[in-house]
Amino acid sequence: MRKGTTMLDECIRTPHSASGHTRYTGPERRSVNPPPLTRWLTLMLDEMDHGMLLVTHSGRLRHANEPARRELSLAHRLAVHDQQLRAVHRQESQLLAQALLDARRGRRCLLWLGAHQPGLSVAVVPLPEEAPEGDALVLLVLGRRQPGEALTIDFYARAQGLTDAEARVLRALCSGLGPKQVAHQFDVAVSTVRTQISSIRHKTQTASIRDLMSRVAALPPIRMAMRSLFAH
Repeated sequence: MRKGTTMLDECIRTPHSASGHTRYTGPERRSVNPPPLTRWLTLMLDEMDHGMLLVTHSGRLRHANEPARRELSLAHRLAVHDQQLRAVHRQESQLLAQALLDARRGRRCLLWLGAHQPGLSVAVVPLPEEAPEGDALVLLVLGRRQPGEALTIDFYARAQGLTDAEARVLRALCSGLGPKQVAHQFDVAVSTVRTQISSIRHKTQTASIRDLMSRVAALPPIRMAMRSLFAH
């Protein structure tokens, strides 16, 4: 680590993407023998269901959890260049910069970066405490690109003893399909789907499809099996 920088400051430069932005690869994991609490907090944040970034009001990146690193690696809406967080499209960079300035005044806001698909929602949250270096930090919470994690649903299905066919129906219901649409998608009779839904409700001890969907929506994310795909 260079003199005068912190563990989270030390940005690892990787080959530039087609857009010219440096892909962020998690500098906090590059430190040799980080403090135990730092390591545990990093692992904890990586389990969150939303991407989370800590930046200064000028946009200097201090930390990004695993979902945020994955988003940055795609460079669809946000990217990192010379340790600075930037919106990929110029007109959206102005929106992000203004939101960070407003955060200095204690104002929260919700951005939608989506002039070009795929879009991304970003909550900008000012933090009251100052960093050790004297720079106040801003928390950016990224919206999910999908309403639910398939891995979480699959884990729940296995934990409840659902068959493969029932797990498939559960995933379809969670994607917003009704029983008739599920039957059409899988080319089976509606009565078959309704029987499977009844079995799912019995095994999960839920009173209705709405109750089942509420149960699934409240599940914590299961991300462990996905991390190796994005590890540095």
